[in-house]
Amino acid sequence: MTIEHLNNKYGCKCTLYRLQTNMILAFVFVLFVNITLAQDYQFTSGSKKAIKSYKLGSSYYSAKNYNEAILHLDKALHHDSEFIEAWLLLGDIYSDLKRFDEAIGAYNSAIALDSTFFPPVYYFLGNIYYEQGDYSNSSKSLRNLLKQESISDDLKALSLVKLVSVDTANYLVNNPVANNPINIGSPLNTTNDEYINFVNTGFDMLMLTKRTKQPRYTGMQYKEELYYSELYDSIWSTPKQVKLGWKDESLNMGTINFSTDGKTMYFTGCYWPDSFGGCDIYSADKEGTHWLEPNNMGSSINTTTWESQPIISSDGKRMYFASKRPGGKGGSDIWMSIKLKNNSWSPPVNMGDSINTEKDEMTPFLHADGNTLFFASNGHPGLGGWDLFVSRADEIGRWSLARNIGYPINTKYNEIVIFSSIDGKFSWISSDRAGGYGKYDIYEFENYDKILPQKVMYVEGLVVNKETKEPINAKVEITNLHTSEIINTTFSDSLNGEFLIVLFPGIDYAFNISKKGFLFLSENINLQDTVVDKSIKQQFELSPLLKGNKQIMNNVSFEFNSHKLLQSSTIELNKLSEMLAINPNINIQIIGHTDSIGNDEYNMKLSKKRAESVQKFLIAKGIQITRLSTLAKGASMPIDSNITEEGRAKNRRTEVLFQ
Repeated sequence: MTIEHLNNKYGCKCTLYRLQTNMILAFVFVLFVNITLAQDYQFTSGSKKAIKSYKLGSSYYSAKNYNEAILHLDKALHHDSEFIEAWLLLGDIYSDLKRFDEAIGAYNSAIALDSTFFPPVYYFLGNIYYEQGDYSNSSKSLRNLLKQESISDDLKALSLVKLVSVDTANYLVNNPVANNPINIGSPLNTTNDEYINFVNTGFDMLMLTKRTKQPRYTGMQYKEELYYSELYDSIWSTPKQVKLGWKDESLNMGTINFSTDGKTMYFTGCYWPDSFGGCDIYSADKEGTHWLEPNNMGSSINTTTWESQPIISSDGKRMYFASKRPGGKGGSDIWMSIKLKNNSWSPPVNMGDSINTEKDEMTPFLHADGNTLFFASNGHPGLGGWDLFVSRADEIGRWSLARNIGYPINTKYNEIVIFSSIDGKFSWISSDRAGGYGKYDIYEFENYDKILPQKVMYVEGLVVNKETKEPINAKVEITNLHTSEIINTTFSDSLNGEFLIVLFPGIDYAFNISKKGFLFLSENINLQDTVVDKSIKQQFELSPLLKGNKQIMNNVSFEFNSHKLLQSSTIELNKLSEMLAINPNINIQIIGHTDSIGNDEYNMKLSKKRAESVQKFLIAKGIQITRLSTLAKGASMPIDSNITEEGRAKNRRTEVLFQ
């Protein structure tokens, strides 16, 4: 039986679980206790001393004086060990105190005396067993409850919904999906809370948040600080605090995520001077190693309620975050906003029933593939507490029903934060499971097939001046050659020249780097028919725009045996026309080349016509003909072998000489 089958097995919807669960159960038991205190109530004990002690215990219980309540209930049971009401109340007190073994013993003592006396006790037992990870006994208790004829419709509905979680947990534990996640150890994990934020492409630098309890006089209960650590000889260095020059120590920040390239930070700031009244989402950009002043993300994203835990898509066009704003499905929901052409953000939309429940969802993480969303929930069926789930978007953007990512990644404890590597091979989570250093620790595991993100490729580069080797703040643009759609745009860092940009299999790309005063660099990255197994890491050198420099137009192509430009050529030719427009003192010579197939006369004519086709395109874009000359070289100047098709393709090229 699959997890998906379990969701529907009992003819109920899991969202019913928010059917005021705690309110109903508290009401049931408080009502029971009040009834037992009524003058005409007939106790199961005939001992006056036992009844007197029970009533005293009930009074102390109502006043939340649990120690005195236990003392008097023990006296009641000393006088009459078969006093069912005393066993039940004692079980409830132990449950409130999370002394679960003693609660189980007390409840089972009551059931042993009369299994039909108080049917809701089976639900209480089922809950306790579930919290302890004893899913088999939890299932038995809930099924015993459903056999009772006197239970209310509300309690029956709650039990059916709880049974979905219990059977799901049972299934997950009996069908483990991976090896145990590994605690990444000291010095990263401590007795405080540690939350994973970011891991770089080389897996040798990570960022984490440490959450520490503050002294009472500081005015803050907890403080969250960002740290980074580097891997040396397979050992993580002692984390160092990330210096944020703008940070006011009186203002707390947390739930930090980063853009795919690590150059923009998104975080939550609560009650900051420019907030909209609650916890708002902010962003801050990075130059070199320096973080710039943060900006509030604005009124489309932020409200007077709680917005937190932002994550941005790898193309920078979508943001996902958690919010308690009105209009959601429950407490905290996950929402999505789209970046508009004017760089503002659209009104967020709720991610819907496949993601959100009537309880709480939080800490979304969108993989670089743009289609794999991880998040934490305490509303979907799971192993208890907070579990991690995954949902995937189809071709038209519909998100699949959330899937529990399985045991032993999820446990009966809380798993609340996840970060998955850009290559999809590894993930890191934060969990408060037993056996750690204390509170939330960071764990690492290898992704298994059912949660693997789609494969992506990335270009991780460094842009420098070819002459001086100094870093350049250049525009990096990726365009789909077939649709002419700009897939992604970024800028290399102004201080170190670094950039990272994500590509997707199945697409033929034009890759352009441009900067005023420099020749633009163009390449073709064809992922249409290739299996992605290696990304590009290299230095890109831009030549200053000087007379005498020459540039190959890698994305200018023609129909076979023709001088007619392919539609895909317009992307690069538009770049060339833009560069000529902003540099009116530069003229160009367009040089056509062919491979060696065909005779020399034919190749000369073809290369001339192709150069003239480029010239006509630029004239149509407003470039004066006096600035454009053509030259035919045929097959006379190959740059590669004409023996292979790959070499011939390189020789069939258009070059531009700047004059």
